Amino acid sequence: MKKVLIIDDSPLICRILEKAIISFPDFLPVGKAANGVEALNLIEKLEPDLCTLDVNMPAMDGLSLLKKLMVRRPMPVLMVSALTKEGSKTAFEALRYGALDFLTKPGGLWEAGGTFEKVLQDKLRRVSAVDLSAIRFITRKSLKKRPLAEARPARSLIVGLGKEGMYTLLLRLLSFVEEVRAPQVWYLDLPEALVEAFAEYLAAECALPVKALVSGEVLREGFLYLTSTDKWLKLEEDHEGRLIVKKSERPRNVSGEEALDAFILEAVTLLGPRVMVIVGSGRLEKGKLGVAEVQAAGGKVIVLHRKICLYPEGPIFFAEGGRYPEVSLETAGQLLSKWPERGERDVSALKGQA
Repeated sequence: MKKVLIIDDSPLICRILEKAIISFPDFLPVGKAANGVEALNLIEKLEPDLCTLDVNMPAMDGLSLLKKLMVRRPMPVLMVSALTKEGSKTAFEALRYGALDFLTKPGGLWEAGGTFEKVLQDKLRRVSAVDLSAIRFITRKSLKKRPLAEARPARSLIVGLGKEGMYTLLLRLLSFVEEVRAPQVWYLDLPEALVEAFAEYLAAECALPVKALVSGEVLREGFLYLTSTDKWLKLEEDHEGRLIVKKSERPRNVSGEEALDAFILEAVTLLGPRVMVIVGSGRLEKGKLGVAEVQAAGGKVIVLHRKICLYPEGPIFFAEGGRYPEVSLETAGQLLSKWPERGERDVSALKGQA
């Protein structure tokens, strides 16, 4: 039985959350705090396994509490607030400070025929299952940003795949990345507007250079690009050997997830072994065809460990049978920072310029 502390200054919200959590077989509400100061005292006394957390509270707000909590006693935190709407800066800030997920609490949701209770139970189950090593306060990295015009056109490519839970995971992964050599294209099976909002947040807060991928983009070394499977992207090579991403019409009766396979297959056709794929969080059910081709061509495939993912279904789907290794965030960050090796990268660049 997991012990849950409810942190919210609204007695009504506390009662609603308490009533819902009591009905969940694996969770037990053990206390309520009206602000961050009360919460810190109750955490020492009650030793909860996880907590729900509001943002706007007197004395000490939710974001301030998060920072202190992740230093003193890291634990799974689910934000439950009207301010943590998906795609909002407050939601992304909460994740950077250490929360694992968020749930918006507009008034109409409470009477939505049990929908809120089902979503709350699922999110509590997922945050409580994440390994504590993945829970941390993410400080801003100090890497110098490079203007796009100064970065060389790429001759290798890292493709990241993910769906639900990728905001949290990518924030934590990037904190372990010291350098970006090959460009990273994170192809996320999430709505385009949300991916663009996340790219905008990362570009402002992260020292690594981040962009939302647009049609006609020349992929350059040192950059992270985020895009959505709402876009059907094609990877092409121009007459100068540069890698260019172009948007095209999605074939009829084809899902967004199938765009992942198509994009990876094009990358392998153009680059052969100079492709790495990294699989992250989410209920992914496509991509295996493209990933198998990467491995067959001599490229690299890594899967983020299921225990650090909010939605481990994707890692389980790809790692079954032991074909692809599951790695920690730190190991993945090291691999992303060092691939390709400098000599290999330089030879590839010269070939592209020949």
